[in-house]
Amino acid sequence: MRSSLVVGGGMIILTGAVLWVALDGEAWLALIAGGAVALVCGLALKEVTDRVEAPPGQHFCPFCSTVVADEEERCSHCNGLQDWVTRSKATPYQPNN
Repeated sequence: MRSSLVVGGGMIILTGAVLWVALDGEAWLALIAGGAVALVCGLALKEVTDRVEAPPGQHFCPFCSTVVADEEERCSHCNGLQDWVTRSKATPYQPNN
């Protein structure tokens, strides 16, 4: 996550600098400042290594990360079909011998 902030902040600064030079306006300085904040936060914050676990009897939707009960076939937020439904209907691999 930290590296994403650093790279994203650098890209925002670069975009703001190019737009400031090309369009000659002070509003782009706010974009440059926002990119600098993201870049500094990426360098200053420590990396988070803890995993977030779903409560017992629930799991995270692979599409939107909403907590879904284990027995539900679809997510109530994005209506995404859950992994266990597709795994149970998949046919096992049988070699052609």
